[in-house]
Parts: sequence; structure tokens; C-alpha cells
Amino acid sequence: MPHDDSQKTPSRHWLERPGSVNKLIRGLAVFCAVLLVADFFYEKLTHYAWEQAPAFYAVFGFVSCVFLVIAAKGLRRLLMRDEDYYD
Repeated sequence: MPHDDSQKTPSRHWLERPGSVNKLIRGLAVFCAVLLVADFFYEKLTHYAWEQAPAFYAVFGFVSCVFLVIAAKGLRRLLMRDEDYYD
């Protein structure tokens, strides 16, 4: 029996397949957890004592990101103009 290619479904990008994004997020979470655990097993050469705390840079980066988002929301209120401002 010959194969009919006329009803072939177009292949979807791997991110469009169900479950692919969840696998990507889980993989990223596992990778971050491995890096967090690895942080306990090597000696850090730092300039300041607080940099030697476990996961210091992860916490610092997260807090900085949250601060930037909150600051951007405040700047939006301060700098926002009406829709027809340039008309």
C-alpha cells in the first residue's frame, strides 16, 4: 500500500510540542540546584566576608532583579504620558 503524503501534518518546533517548556523549566531548575549544591564544596577567594556565604551571588542577583522590577514600576508611574501626548 503506498504512503499518502498529502495529509502529512507540518512538523512543529520543539518548543511548541506539549510538555517541552515544562521539561526545559525542570532542567533549568535541576541545573540551578546542582550549582547551588556545588557552591558548598569549593573555597571562594573573596574580598569581603559576606561574599563567602553560601549562595550569596544567587540571593544577591534575585534581590537585585526584584528591586529593578519594583523600581521600573515606580518609574513608569512617574514618566508615563497620556496616549495622545505626541498628537
